[in-house]
Order: sequence, then structure tokens, then C-alpha cells
Amino acid sequence: MKLFCFPHAGGTADFFSQLEPQFSPAVELVKLEYAGHGTRRQEPFYRDFAQLADDLYEAVKGLCGSEYALFGFSMGSVAAVEVLSRILQERKIPPPVRVFLAAHEPFTKRELMHFQGEEADEWVKRRTISLGGIPEKLLENRTFWRVYLPLYRADYTLITGYDFDKLTLACEVPLTGLYGKQDLDLEQMRAWSQYFHGECEFVGFEGNHFFITEHAPELAELMLDRLRKGGDMDGI
Repeated sequence: MKLFCFPHAGGTADFFSQLEPQFSPAVELVKLEYAGHGTRRQEPFYRDFAQLADDLYEAVKGLCGSEYALFGFSMGSVAAVEVLSRILQERKIPPPVRVFLAAHEPFTKRELMHFQGEEADEWVKRRTISLGGIPEKLLENRTFWRVYLPLYRADYTLITGYDFDKLTLACEVPLTGLYGKQDLDLEQMRAWSQYFHGECEFVGFEGNHFFITEHAPELAELMLDRLRKGGDMDGI
């Protein structure tokens, strides 16, 4: 069983390394990397969200094997559903046994509309810090921001240009929605059920946008349980 992981805006594949000890050896985490980020930092950023989704679809198609699942975190949730849409339309690989979407509702966040103008960089910094994903020791680190601010800026540009009205996904793939209770509410996450017409569940954790960091063991336990039920993982 492989679990394809889609990072948040400004994030890299390494974000999911914190979960690997909980999943290994039952599930292999395939930590996807966006162009221009992390191990792909020499590549140009995507022009638009469609290019991102096409790129990651090809990665999943080439690596999926017989059984797999998708796990999107924050902006990665949107990437995951766009890849799922391509999987179902192209029919070149089987659908995933389950999709996990975390920390993002199926709407463009209103506050992202402020991402524009001459103060865009400062706005990106303030928003990123407010979400709780930056260690305190790095908040005023100029080297950190010189490296990562272009990543956040590029990804915010992609997500603000994404149009949920054009998402035509309608599928029976089981869905598990995950969220921090101080970040989103249940009704916001339940809106994903307009695209997933089979089994749907939504599980809230105490914490903010980056609740995964605080709850890695119990989150992994929940996800492994769902994968056991949906895939060929008897005895694990």
C-alpha cells in the first residue's frame, strides 16, 4: 500500500517525514514534491494549478502500483482532488482505495483575496506565521524567508487563481476529511461531500491549521485503520 502525500502551500515533501515512523512498514509514504520546492528547487514554478495537477498525476500514475491512497494537506487537498479527477477521467490506473483531505475546505479562502499589491510579501509572511507552521526561532530569520518566501508567494498565486466552480468531480471513492478545530469547523469540511458521494467521514482534532504536528500518532492510527478496511492489508 502506498500513500501519496501532497504538501501545503510553501511546503515541501519533507513535511510528511514526521508521519513515516507511524506508517512504516505497513504503508509506504510517497512524499510528492512541487516543482521549485525542496528536492525540485532548481525547476521553475508552475504557471497555473492545472500544470501542477498534470505533473503530480503523472507522478502518481507512474508509481501507484496495485493499491494506493491519496493524502492532501491544506493546498495539497486541492491538488489531490484534481489528481483524483484526472485518474477517474483517464482510467489508465485504478482509483485509490481512499482519499484523505486535511485542513482545507472546498472554497477559495476569502482572506487569500488580500494577496496582492506592493505589500503582498509582508501579507504572506503574516499569514504564514499566523497559521502556526513556522518555528519561533525562524520567525525573524532573514535567510529562512529569503529561501521560503518565493515558495509561499508562488503557491498562493496558484491557489488564489483556482476556481472551485470548475471542479466537476463526482465519485464513490471513500473520503476521510481531517481538520483542526481551531482552524475550520465541521460544516466547512462537510462541503467536500458534494464531490464524494460514497462513504464520507469528517474527524476534528484539537489544534490549529498544523494540527498534524501535534497529533501525528493518533492521526496515523486513524488513517491506518481506514486503509486496513479499504485495502488488502490483512494481518497488519
